[in-house]
Amino acid sequence: MGETTNQIEWEIAQKRTALSDNLIELKQRAKAAVDWRSQVEERPGTMLAVAFAGGIILSALFSTLRGPAKVYAEQPSGNAVENEIPISKTSARSPGKLATTTRKNLDALGAALLGIVATRTTSILDGILPGFQSEFERARNSQGQI
Repeated sequence: MGETTNQIEWEIAQKRTALSDNLIELKQRAKAAVDWRSQVEERPGTMLAVAFAGGIILSALFSTLRGPAKVYAEQPSGNAVENEIPISKTSARSPGKLATTTRKNLDALGAALLGIVATRTTSILDGILPGFQSEFERARNSQGQI
């Protein structure tokens, strides 16, 4: 009986040691996942894409908070108040239409980069937290987003 008690105590001590080692490793992985410096060292391209996409998103956010830019063109005759007409009303090939097209292209570029960043982020998180990607897909599909 004494031998089995000692054996049980030894097994408990081994399990505690293994559990402690697992917790230490988990803590180190969590710190590495949150530490932006280690992420930049391990994945410089992805982090550059994240920074670029973040800049586009912030730019779009702040430009919408300021409101649309007012661009005016002068007509050759009339007084000062009548001289200022929004370019978007002058012609179909005006700089206003070019600005709208450019804005749409930048929005599409930002959305594409954000999609790439989201995909890469989920794969990185799946490497750190096994099963994350399948849970993410399940949650996304349950919200009706495909």
